[in-house]
Amino acid sequence: MNILHLEYDKYPSTAIELLRKRHVVTPFNCYSQAELYRHLKANKYDVIFTRLGLYMDSICIDYQSNTLKFIATSTTGLNHINVDYANQLGIEVVSLRGDYEFLSRIKSTAEHTWGLLLMLIRHMNEAVMSTKSRKWDRNPFMSDELSEKTLGIIGYGRLGKIVAHYGVAFGMKVLVYDCDKKQTKCLPNGIHAVDFSFLLNASDYVVLLINYDETNKNFIGSTAFNKMKKNAYFINTSRGELVNEEDLLRALISGKLKGAALDVLNGDSAWAGEVDGDNKLIEYASIHSNLIITPHMGGYGKDSIGRTRQFLTEKLLSKI
Repeated sequence: MNILHLEYDKYPSTAIELLRKRHVVTPFNCYSQAELYRHLKANKYDVIFTRLGLYMDSICIDYQSNTLKFIATSTTGLNHINVDYANQLGIEVVSLRGDYEFLSRIKSTAEHTWGLLLMLIRHMNEAVMSTKSRKWDRNPFMSDELSEKTLGIIGYGRLGKIVAHYGVAFGMKVLVYDCDKKQTKCLPNGIHAVDFSFLLNASDYVVLLINYDETNKNFIGSTAFNKMKKNAYFINTSRGELVNEEDLLRALISGKLKGAALDVLNGDSAWAGEVDGDNKLIEYASIHSNLIITPHMGGYGKDSIGRTRQFLTEKLLSKI
């Protein structure tokens, strides 16, 4: 099979060697959507390994519809691929979604989530910058603390379970909500299943960790923010499309939220190297210390990158 690899240099050599044993692999460092269109229009492939920052939309798929059999992505989120259109044409999307046993050992995003929470409440960004300017003054950086506070986790799947464990280790009361009630049966000590409204009302820290699809776009908006405690913190390391960004900004400006930390923004899975257009949350974060934004790097840990890409390669090869 002819394989186009759009993330060739991020895959372990062992994975690339497995592909090359029986297939023709074409590496392609693609830096824009327009460049991707041109390449796919001029070349045909049976398999495409894609990545965040490029959108495998109907145009890409149409260019390859006569030959393409698989689209592979080393992610659980799939909003950078038009999955419905691919499926209509009989093209299978191979991803990490649903591989729970394997993913339970991949903790980079959970660690990043906890890191963002600590950075936010302990004012680490500002403190580090202050020290770099040769100041030695702790007075502006009085922090909130986690022990005996309430952590609310929306989504008690793979990541939710790991983050809940961190919360217990920090001496927090942990509340969890999941629309799939099977996820919240037989909970460990210190973790309590509650309904959605109660979690929002009772939590000092609210963490969003659910999968995104078109049915839950803007899942968190003004209604949810209004139910949260005044001076609560909000953290999102799942997908930006789950949050109404205008409502989040209003909650921060009004003081309803004390702070927020985000690893994801609406549409960021299709951004190739820079922010696409103006973004009011980034503008706010540039002049306010109570909003931290990182560039969708939660899963970008060295060990996690190697293991997930090896796993995905082997999963794809089992199908062809």
